[in-house]
Amino acid sequence: GISASSAVSKTVHKKMKDIFDHLSRSIKVEEECLINDTKVFEARDGRSRVQVIVDPLRGTLSFGRNEVEYFHQQIKRLEKSHKDVKKITILFEDKKKRDLFFDDSRLREEFFQTVTQIKLIHQSDSNVKNISVFCCTWNMGDALPPSDLSSLFEESGDWNHGAMSATGAPYDLYAIGVQEADITEKDWVSYISNALRTKFPSAQIVHIACHSLQGMRITVLAKAQHKNKISAVETASVKTGVGGMVGNKGAVGVSLTFGNTLIAFVSCHLAARAERKVKRNDMYHDILRALNLGKKSKFGSFDFVYRFDHVFWMGDLNYRLDCDYSEVLPRIKARQYAALMQYDQLQKEQGHGRILRDFSEGVIHFPPTYRYERGRRDSYVYEKVKATGNVYNVPSYTDRVLLHSLPLLRHHQTGYFCNLYLAMSDHAPVVATYLLDAKPEYLASPKHSADNDSLKIWFPVVQVKVRQATPDKMYLKFVSNLLVSDAVSKTAPRIVADYNEDMRLLAPLSDVSSLSKCDVSSWLAEELPALDPILRNLEYISNEYIFIQALSSTNEECFGQGVLALKDMIGSESNHVHSFNILLTQNEVVCGEMRGKLCFSRTPVLKEQNYSFSDKLNNPNLSHCQ
Repeated sequence: GISASSAVSKTVHKKMKDIFDHLSRSIKVEEECLINDTKVFEARDGRSRVQVIVDPLRGTLSFGRNEVEYFHQQIKRLEKSHKDVKKITILFEDKKKRDLFFDDSRLREEFFQTVTQIKLIHQSDSNVKNISVFCCTWNMGDALPPSDLSSLFEESGDWNHGAMSATGAPYDLYAIGVQEADITEKDWVSYISNALRTKFPSAQIVHIACHSLQGMRITVLAKAQHKNKISAVETASVKTGVGGMVGNKGAVGVSLTFGNTLIAFVSCHLAARAERKVKRNDMYHDILRALNLGKKSKFGSFDFVYRFDHVFWMGDLNYRLDCDYSEVLPRIKARQYAALMQYDQLQKEQGHGRILRDFSEGVIHFPPTYRYERGRRDSYVYEKVKATGNVYNVPSYTDRVLLHSLPLLRHHQTGYFCNLYLAMSDHAPVVATYLLDAKPEYLASPKHSADNDSLKIWFPVVQVKVRQATPDKMYLKFVSNLLVSDAVSKTAPRIVADYNEDMRLLAPLSDVSSLSKCDVSSWLAEELPALDPILRNLEYISNEYIFIQALSSTNEECFGQGVLALKDMIGSESNHVHSFNILLTQNEVVCGEMRGKLCFSRTPVLKEQNYSFSDKLNNPNLSHCQ
């Protein structure tokens, strides 16, 4: 019996080693983890304590010695709470969910690492590197779609200029935003699902979420094989029509976590008519402030774009071309689309920093998508007859798709085009396709390095400049997924200074340079927290961000916020001091700057070291606030 058991064990070990050799180039797992002994974790399951037993070699997990044992393929998903750093949710294939609460964030991370490594070893489809995304916005103009909507997903024709789908394979995610839709949500989801089945008969695509606000709707679908990678799905909407009470204008949104990547899709419908440019800007900012996606996470107090790794913004934004009708038509006929963009309101407003700051858009190589003659795609209708008076519409690029990604998260736009097959509306659908970098999930080696046991993130000095006229003292709040807990600095006095070119940190900053006064606060090492990572490992730290808010010590009003990407600050020497400077924004408006120095070290930053800036504030107009 012993010899037979030994033979089986050797066979299993050999098979596991073969698997490891096959995967070792793509996952960070040491061979040693394949033969680790069973691990036992203590956690709370509701009100009671429970032992969670993980067997890396057999790929199993069980709760207590006598409970049901789950094999790796039965563990569909692990969800780390973004609000409670001690909580993790396990979803099993029988749709059972189990919430576990560990004593601290490090125990949760160790459990997550152990189970995730098992899944990576036993399942080749667990590690996500890239995510392909298909986004479409379409103002349907209250017209019913055709019975076969598969042409919505066509990417052929000389008008598309470089769409990706030569392979004919479905995308990982689909997000369809529509406006003025005169069809029920149930019927619309059925239309989209049937169209994708027709387009990709051999693929399985599942519905993830749909949310509606009157005629606005956003629908998200995914490949069936990714269903267990998708979690934390939320939906929300904002009304901006007639004083924020009517839903004919506004936005709908869906957010989700794909593996370790947080993604939001927003579809909006803004104010019409060329002269309402400022109204459109205001609606955009109202949506940013009011859309509740991601509000329950630890980043809920930050601006909308900081709550997600990638934010897709699409819809009938209604920005027009500021030129005469007679000038547009010849350029459309000559396919001189780049020449039309000099008149585009959206690009002008974005260039001035008034909307969609740090959002990117693909190059437009297609004709204006509004206002077509219904049923045709070779003529535009200039005059729109309305009971309140006729409206004149210059053909314009009202329908757009843009993307915001956190710093150093790459994306490649693989296509941007309008769909000329569907002609029942006076708008043409617009499609944008992307290949995103998935945010990597770090997997620690089981060989633990004692060298990093006390590694922390230190700030020798930080200086903040914001445009605020208040005597309140300021403090800094540091928030990150990599930290054991949020951290705050001590309060610092505010100094009022003339804002001149000598004090500028970054250029060009048209919004900031126009300021006549600014408030300056500074902190030295002893006034700043040492940030404690959950895993004290430079590779783990390099994949993350630190989000920073400058807050009033009186009422916690936010004076500005920014994000610090750590990837570029990781060097070969852990004690090296790195300089940084970042913009501070509030509601997507630049309101200040932050500069400082940062290092990763196992020992505290020495107070006597000179970390002063080379350009000191020597301004005769400085005066201390009372």
